[in-house]
This record gives sequence, C-alpha cells and structure tokens, in this order.
Amino acid sequence: MNLEIIILIISIITLGIITSLSDITNKKISNNILGIFLIIGIILNSTNATREFLTNYYTNLSFALFVGFLLWYINFWNAGDGKLFTVFVSLIPISLVYKQNFFLYSFDAIIYTFVPIFFVFLVILLMQSKKQDFIFALKNGFKLKLILNILLAFFAFEWIIMFINNTGLKINIFTGAVFLFLIFNFLERVFSLKLMRIFYVISALRIVFDFNNIMNWSFLIGFIYQVTIFIIFNYFILSLAYFKYGQHIQIKDLKPGMNLCEKIIQKGDGYTVTADIKISLFMFLESTKDKQSKIKLKPEGLTNKNIKDIKEWNKKGLIDVDSLLIQKRIPYAPFQLIGIILFLIATYAGFNYIG
Repeated sequence: MNLEIIILIISIITLGIITSLSDITNKKISNNILGIFLIIGIILNSTNATREFLTNYYTNLSFALFVGFLLWYINFWNAGDGKLFTVFVSLIPISLVYKQNFFLYSFDAIIYTFVPIFFVFLVILLMQSKKQDFIFALKNGFKLKLILNILLAFFAFEWIIMFINNTGLKINIFTGAVFLFLIFNFLERVFSLKLMRIFYVISALRIVFDFNNIMNWSFLIGFIYQVTIFIIFNYFILSLAYFKYGQHIQIKDLKPGMNLCEKIIQKGDGYTVTADIKISLFMFLESTKDKQSKIKLKPEGLTNKNIKDIKEWNKKGLIDVDSLLIQKRIPYAPFQLIGIILFLIATYAGFNYIG
C-alpha cells in the first residue's frame, strides 16, 4: 500500500470514531467535520489518478450522494447519515477497489453497512420476542392477497430486469428497483395508473412472450425460493420488529426529534392512530406522498409545531389515545464505520485474489 491509501484508511477510521461518538452522545454529526474529510478524500483520490480512476471515483461519489438523498427522502435515515455515507465513499481509496471502468463499489458499500446492523437487531429481536409476537407477525405477513400481489410484482419485476440486462446495460437489483420505481411513479402520477395494474399487464406479457423460460422446474424452484425469502424478511421479521423497536410515550412527554411509528389520521371530527409499518422500498416511497397522515413525518423527527398540534388535539379530546408509539433511536454512524471496514477487507481480499 502506498502512503495515500494508508492516509485514506486512517481517515475513514478517524471519521468513523468521531462521528460514532457524536452520534451516540449528541445525536448529531458535524457538517464541518464531514466537510473536512470530504475534501481530504477528493484531494487524495484525485492525486496522480488516471482518467479511468477519476471517472469511476466520481461516478461512485455521485451514486453515493444519490443513495444518501434517496434514503433521506423516503425517511429511512436522517440527513446526517446520508452525508456521512457520501463522505465515507469519498474516502474509499479508488486504487484499492478499482476493478473496471464501471464498477459501483459504492453500491457494495451501502449493502455492507446494513449487514452488521441487521444481524445485531435480528439476534436481539429473536431473543426478546414472545409467542404472541410471532403469531402477530405471521398473521400480518402471510395473507393470501398480499402473497399473490408479491408473486405478481416479483414475476413482472424480474422480467424487466432480465430484459434490460439482455440489452447489454447491466444493472443490479437495487439500481433497478430505484429506476423502475421512478418510471412507475411517473406513470401513476401522470396517467393515474395503479402500480399493481402495471404489474398485472407486465406479468400477462411475460406469460405470452417468455413462456418457454418460465415453464420449467429450475425457474419455478428459484422463483418460489426468492419470493419466500422476501416475504419472511420483509413481512415477518420487520413486522416482528415493529413493536420491539418502539416504545409508548405519553403525549405530554413528547419531545422534538422523536420519530413516530404510527400515523395520525382523520376520523370524523377527531383523529385516530394507526400502525405505520414500512416494509419495502415502495412503501417507504409511497409514505412520502401519504395524504392521510396529519403529521408529515421527517427523518429528523417531530417538530415543535407537530408536538403543539398533537397536545392541542389531546387537550380537546380530539385524539383517541394518550400515548404514541415512538421509535427507539439507534445511532447508525457506528454501523456505517463497521460496514465500510468490512467492505474494504472483502473488496481488497477479492481484488488481490483476482489479480
């Protein structure tokens, strides 16, 4: 390793430690710190870099910025987490991970940041859950209509990705999901077409034009396996986690920054509360244009105005609960650091093996 790579790796660890401590103690990540490390990453990765390296580097930096913004936009994480991920990507030594002209290593990096947090939460979740929790999750996740819709959506979505890849433009599942959602969202907004109706049409076309490929045991077994894993994770595990990672807080004790796990919607002349379980990318995105909710939720949590309104409704007896389910805040910066380190180790090992 040359000196630039060593400095960049030290910078990643230093940034991770600083932001982790700040996220845990103050629940904030300094923009000034992020700015300093972003400059360090850009300068060191741009020094003596070839045109191919620079093209790949700035492509990944742009993709990281896009992913960070998207996950903030759909209320998956707050703005600080999105900025931190972008800065981490800026610090990844391009000469260490470079493989080909178009290699989205920033996509691999975001996946690795989810790995440690997922397994930690899964272990805690399974240890804390009771029999009735499992029954609730099973009832919520394995509904016939839900399963049929997922089967159709998967069937249509898989064919579109396959068709695009056959044209020579290789895209992964994540990039494909975002790209296709934007198209579907456009069709829904402009032409008032419902998402599932689009999937019905695409599925019908696939049965006609891809009949020979889908009518074999290899396809059917693989397809059922993928859908089953998706349902178990998205509709069972996340439904199970809904109440375990939330706690009821009295309305009088609400504070700015708290994140609601519920939607407050109109009911007659008053308001009621309903569960707000977001268990897929589409549900996160759809929640950004939810017209039912009276409190427009942001990743940064409840504002002073939100709390004032809720307390006023409670005082006048317009809301039918005295407490709300609040998400337990979990600092994400430490998991980003662990994920980036895991990514570097895995990518470097693979790179040396290939080389």
